[in-house]
Amino acid sequence: MWQLTSPTTQRGVLNFSASGQSPMTVNQLYDGRTQLINAVECVNWGEATLQFIVCEACGYPGCQSQGWVALRRAGSLAFIMPAFQAMEDDHQEYGPPPYLLEQGVLFLEQEIYTQTLCNLIACPDFDSIAPLSRWEAAKIFQFEAPGRILGDLLTSPHLPQDRVLASSAGNFMEQTVGLNTLLSELLSQNHPVELHKLMALDQVVEFYLDLAGISAWKALRDDGRYYSLYLEPGYVIETPSMRHCPG
Repeated sequence: MWQLTSPTTQRGVLNFSASGQSPMTVNQLYDGRTQLINAVECVNWGEATLQFIVCEACGYPGCQSQGWVALRRAGSLAFIMPAFQAMEDDHQEYGPPPYLLEQGVLFLEQEIYTQTLCNLIACPDFDSIAPLSRWEAAKIFQFEAPGRILGDLLTSPHLPQDRVLASSAGNFMEQTVGLNTLLSELLSQNHPVELHKLMALDQVVEFYLDLAGISAWKALRDDGRYYSLYLEPGYVIETPSMRHCPG
């Protein structure tokens, strides 16, 4: 995942002549040089699934495929993530913008969301954003995993035992089973999930992988009693019922 800390807007002009319309001056949302929304005024705000990259020939959401996101919240964090539920119905139509594919799920603190982002664009109030579900948290974990090692996004995430060669601490075979158990439990429930920051005494367990070009993956948090799923940079997916005791 990557964090949005200083969103900005720039003015842009979309040439709608191909659709018989006049050019339109729009606001475009950026994080540094990365364009997050190409026409703030054209986003289908208020709907469950939002198209952040709309057709630049007409500005109508849904005219072109891809560029879709979902907004979610968990604790004090807001997430801009792939529209996983819509992708289950039509992954070619509802695929995410390129920047999510390249850099992962985007998150921001509630203060930045409410005091900065909401003052720049017409995004929904923080409290009105749908909570991140446990199923969606499992899909984020799958999306963030290196080299699609947990399988294609249209399948249930699962870590093959034979792709893990060792771990930085503990019994890697038991840890692999534990990770898959945690994922299965998340996928079976659609209740809101909790995310919290890594604590000072927590240990991050790194898997050493049989995966071309990728040798290691920080996948689990060990607090000395339980394992939990770990997301870079420094967040833990956890609810009391999700905990799995290490061997």
